[in-house]
Amino acid sequence: MHVSLAEALEVRGGPLQEEEIWAVLNQSAESLQELFRKVSLADPAALGFIISPWSLLLLPSGSVSFTDENISNQDLRAFTAPEVLQNQSLTSLSDVEKIHIYSLGMTLYWGADHEVPQSQPIKLGDHLNSILLGMCEDVIYARVSVRTVLDACSAHIRNSNCAPSFSYVKHLVKLVLGNLSGVFPKPSLSLLFTLLPSTQRESMLVSLTDFPKTWTLLFFLLSWI
Repeated sequence: MHVSLAEALEVRGGPLQEEEIWAVLNQSAESLQELFRKVSLADPAALGFIISPWSLLLLPSGSVSFTDENISNQDLRAFTAPEVLQNQSLTSLSDVEKIHIYSLGMTLYWGADHEVPQSQPIKLGDHLNSILLGMCEDVIYARVSVRTVLDACSAHIRNSNCAPSFSYVKHLVKLVLGNLSGVFPKPSLSLLFTLLPSTQRESMLVSLTDFPKTWTLLFFLLSWI
């Protein structure tokens, strides 16, 4: 069971958030790396897909896969590398890798811009935007590799407080399969307690003998969970 990126964002009615882009990028790059370990140019069917919002599949496990099924009615030119549109010959797996990198970059830009008003610019951090731009270079030899993308994702994970990449992908899947809202699950009681004004926290902790006030605050917190 799986959902496409397009299906997840259609349910949400809005774009991917920055950490979700990093997560989908990391999981997609890992899937591409594993794919290229297993296939060769002698098996073109395994490499014949074009990554797009409809062919990038999000799995309940938190991983990503790709397909070329049931997308024949979609216009994929915006996600297709220039060298493919120009019918240039491909001589190596590295060339094919760069084709998929281009398509992945364009797909994630699509996700970042989904349902965003034309008057509103896409908000991406400099590091992420730089990686996506490198993925979408028109000239194939100037395009970044899967290894470069994975290294960038690893650096981001080390230098941020983000959750594991698979958890963001799993949440996107649940938007469709779990019929959830487009926000992350509500915080725990302990987290909500820390968000209360200090005077209310002190009231709960110090004035425990004042049961009516304490229980009123507790019911307020529990109503958010």
